[in-house]
Amino acid sequence: MKGLFVFFLIFLFFAINPDNSFSDTNGTVSKSHDIKTIINQPPSPPLSQPTIPVNNQFQPQTTIQQPIQPTVRRFTGAPVSFFFDDADIFDVTQSIFGDILRVNYIIDPRVKGRVNFRTVSSIPREEVLPVMEIIFRLNGIGVVEENNLFRIVPLDDVSRELVYSQIGKEPGQVAIELFTFKNISIKDSLKDIESALGLPLQGNVMRLMPINRLNALLVIAHNTSQLEYMRKWVQAFDKIFENAKPTVYVYHAQNGKAKDLASLLQQIYLGAPATVSQPIATAPLQRSATAQPPTPHTPTPQRTPTTMPTPTGQISLVSDLTRIFADEITNTVIILAIPEDYQKILDTLKKLDILPRQVIIETLIAEVTLSDELRFGLEWSLKTNVKLSNIKPFKRDIDLGADVGFNSANLDPTKLTGFTFLAKDAAGIVRAMLQTLASESKLKVIASPHILAADNREARIQIGDQVPVVTSETNVTGTTNIQRTIQYKDTGTILKVKPQINKGGLVSLEINQEVSDYTMKVMYGSEYPVIYKRETTTNVVVQDGETVIIGGLIKDKTDRTQEGLPLLSKIPVLGYLFGYTSDVNTRTELVILLTPRVVNNQEEAKETTVEYI
Repeated sequence: MKGLFVFFLIFLFFAINPDNSFSDTNGTVSKSHDIKTIINQPPSPPLSQPTIPVNNQFQPQTTIQQPIQPTVRRFTGAPVSFFFDDADIFDVTQSIFGDILRVNYIIDPRVKGRVNFRTVSSIPREEVLPVMEIIFRLNGIGVVEENNLFRIVPLDDVSRELVYSQIGKEPGQVAIELFTFKNISIKDSLKDIESALGLPLQGNVMRLMPINRLNALLVIAHNTSQLEYMRKWVQAFDKIFENAKPTVYVYHAQNGKAKDLASLLQQIYLGAPATVSQPIATAPLQRSATAQPPTPHTPTPQRTPTTMPTPTGQISLVSDLTRIFADEITNTVIILAIPEDYQKILDTLKKLDILPRQVIIETLIAEVTLSDELRFGLEWSLKTNVKLSNIKPFKRDIDLGADVGFNSANLDPTKLTGFTFLAKDAAGIVRAMLQTLASESKLKVIASPHILAADNREARIQIGDQVPVVTSETNVTGTTNIQRTIQYKDTGTILKVKPQINKGGLVSLEINQEVSDYTMKVMYGSEYPVIYKRETTTNVVVQDGETVIIGGLIKDKTDRTQEGLPLLSKIPVLGYLFGYTSDVNTRTELVILLTPRVVNNQEEAKETTVEYI
């Protein structure tokens, strides 16, 4: 009977309180929690020890509980993404707080509404709670954490308010989406985005809230169509700057020098000043018969790659962030640019870094003895159509027409001491004539070098000696010794050629030709070398395979010879009775023949090499 009576009391109690509510001493109603919440609820703080009188004196009250230190909650794990399409607030809370964050939470029954929210890209797990707090507040919901328990309550119950938006008449009319940017900084670009959107932002139609920690933009709108409109703009902005970050690119030069390529690119794209190499002088040099100290060689200025910004006022072809460097050790061009600008630079770089064409220059340097019909020089003989009847195989007049002296029409022969005559020999008439003169011992070949030169690169060949030349003398104090400074001067046959080839087969040649010799002469009690030099510097343009003739440098030489009866003419004093002395005048003209032959590829280079070996 006693057990039945207890059961009846329990049944009566639940019948009186069907909503399972309990009233406290103050009369307020507190809702019951589910079992999970009750179990996970932290224990109540212990009570203070009571004050106990001892010897009619009260002891001070002591508290057992220590102050609770606030803890920083950290959520770890992989980034997550959300997509809630008109989802109930209870389902959203369960997904976020229960499934993802795995924390204890309780929802106030007064919380109601539906949520439209989607993340375009994943967000870190530690940023989920701040984002959801903003979303809940925009829907009139607050999140309060107490003793490791998150309470989801109406926003009016929250004592402190962070951000509140009055968009929409009802919470259910708010659509929210989080857009993450990959290529731009939302902190710096928000004003540009708002300015580009213009009218749709006026009147609180949409609200943009930047989240700098995530580099994301929270968009609040009335409906999903407005979010779709915003999504297109956000994607457009992000795509514009998709390739806006500068990247380092390394280009390995295949045929050219990285230093020269980088310098050209800087001039084209960065506005760097052009640097021009020192050209070969075009004025003919005078003959020299004195022992002058050689002029110090001035090295050709090289283009130094530098990084220079585009000058103000010039049209910029690339971004101001673009930089171009050259590494001479690895022969690479290093480019710092955005991908779009790099493609422009790369296209130009590939057109510049091509295999240079080459040209073989056949050179014949000879001295022609001027006698008989040639006594006035080779040029005069060719222009006046002298009949060389005694020189086979020529049985007719030699006429080169307008090709003779085409580059010397404005020259005054009476004022020139160097080369005065230039002609083309496309038909090979002059070459054949020189071969005939050689057979008559009237031509002496000084040198016949062949030079293989790259396009627009100088080639040099020297056949001769280096002569020591005293440039200064100094008496050593207190002694009879003399300290001399000596420089070595190149003599002999020196040819410098710089070809430039165009697509039509024309070859432009910058030619510097020197033929020099020396003799020893006694000066101031010592022998010094005296250098006799004949030099020409000129620019000519010829067709592939044509021969250019440079001449007109005539030399008069007098040799004294002694002739007489053998033995008797050698007797001292009396030998003059049996012999005589005569002066023989010899006139020679220096003639240079240049024949360029263009080599377009490696196969032609191999064939040409085999031909001359």
